[in-house]
Amino acid sequence: MATDDWPPFRISEGDTFIGLDLDLMDEVARRTEAELRIAKMPWGRALTEMQGGGVDVMTGLAFRPDRAEYIAYTDTPYFRCTTAFYTIKGQADKIRSYEDLAPYQVGYVLHSAYFERFDKDRSLDKVGVAQEQILIDMLMKKRFGIMIGTDCQVDYLIKRQGFADKIEKAPYNPGNSVDLYLGVSKKSGWAAKLDELNRVIKELVDEGFIDKIAEDYYGTHS
Repeated sequence: MATDDWPPFRISEGDTFIGLDLDLMDEVARRTEAELRIAKMPWGRALTEMQGGGVDVMTGLAFRPDRAEYIAYTDTPYFRCTTAFYTIKGQADKIRSYEDLAPYQVGYVLHSAYFERFDKDRSLDKVGVAQEQILIDMLMKKRFGIMIGTDCQVDYLIKRQGFADKIEKAPYNPGNSVDLYLGVSKKSGWAAKLDELNRVIKELVDEGFIDKIAEDYYGTHS
């Protein structure tokens, strides 16, 4: 499994990882009688390794047609988030529609899929960085006016770091669902076991296993 930091899903602690995705994959490995080995690397490199078959699986993947050319996605998403825009407190009310983004620099994470209009929009002044944490740091330093993020990850970081009274969500919300999937490299031997992985992921969702482990990190999540 290739991964990087993406709290609370993947949290690095020295040479090891904890987090919701690790709890999930430990259980997937147990039910499929597999050995789980973690390879830490930047997100963009992880996708490249998936393309070449250098790693078997990734978690936290939003579906994108270009990725589906080399990644086999499980049928059932294991978690659902949505996209949100964030500003320094007191500025969010200015962003009430997509068009209101135009005057601002918008920070985003490179290689991330948010929603189609934003992903393909070349007219916006976008600033790409490696991780959500960098986005938050740059927003707090007013390096740009707005950042985009996946709420299930950014809300967690903002709360944990004590920025809930300093950063706020904009009223504009694209209303999309960001479904998170387990993906398998089509060049991996595990691609032939996709049906088994589909069965296990669906079982874990239906059993409430994901909701239960989410409570360990969020308290509650709906």
